[in-house]
Amino acid sequence: MTRKEALKKSIDILSEFSENIDITGLLQDIHDELPLIHWTDKSIRDTVEQFIIDNGRVPTATDFKKKGMPPHPVFKQKYSKTLAEWLMENYPVSKVSSEELKLKHTENFKKDYERIKPKTKEEFNKNSSKGTLSWQSVAKYYDCTSWNKLIDTLDLPKYVDQKQHPTIKVNIITDYDFLD
Repeated sequence: MTRKEALKKSIDILSEFSENIDITGLLQDIHDELPLIHWTDKSIRDTVEQFIIDNGRVPTATDFKKKGMPPHPVFKQKYSKTLAEWLMENYPVSKVSSEELKLKHTENFKKDYERIKPKTKEEFNKNSSKGTLSWQSVAKYYDCTSWNKLIDTLDLPKYVDQKQHPTIKVNIITDYDFLD
């Protein structure tokens, strides 16, 4: 539990009694102003962990430019490290490899392809889910320059519009007497 969460819980408990209205008002002001100006190791870690709770991710260096976050120079003064070094040491985030990205984007592409059953590349791009790359972006992973080549490379079925490609029947009659 972070200090901010503990303070919020205390405010909730105290606010159940009407005689604590002044106290809860002041505690709410402190809660809203957290973290305080003095950056201790504990307050820095609390702020980072509160950020993780609120945002569901570890903060990036850019996030430390926001109000309420310890500024970059604090890390140099307090830890003799840059913010990036401190984050990597205390809250490491693994980078996704290009092969993992290729697999992820290919799987998303295949799922959308099967769901949409597109007859054209335009239909796929228009109806693909948020987060699914365009066919052109997926094709780059496989050095493909055409929609059909990508579909063949990924061994996906082709969906064809019968109106666009009508079946033509051809009758061939061989009349050998005609040739004489």
